[in-house]
Amino acid sequence: MKPETFIKLFEEMVDIKIQLQLAASLKLNPELSKMLAEKRETDRRRLEQIRAELIQFLS
Repeated sequence: MKPETFIKLFEEMVDIKIQLQLAASLKLNPELSKMLAEKRETDRRRLEQIRAELIQFLS
């Protein structure tokens, strides 16, 4: 893995974490809450993929 790829993955991970934190602190109507819950699940799966790639790179 190139250093540029590593940095992009790291930046994506940080961005997703910030989005998750912000979404958790918002009070929204039920429809938006449902959409955000689905997005959080997608984000969590992507975070797992990023972690796996970073672990593979560092191993």
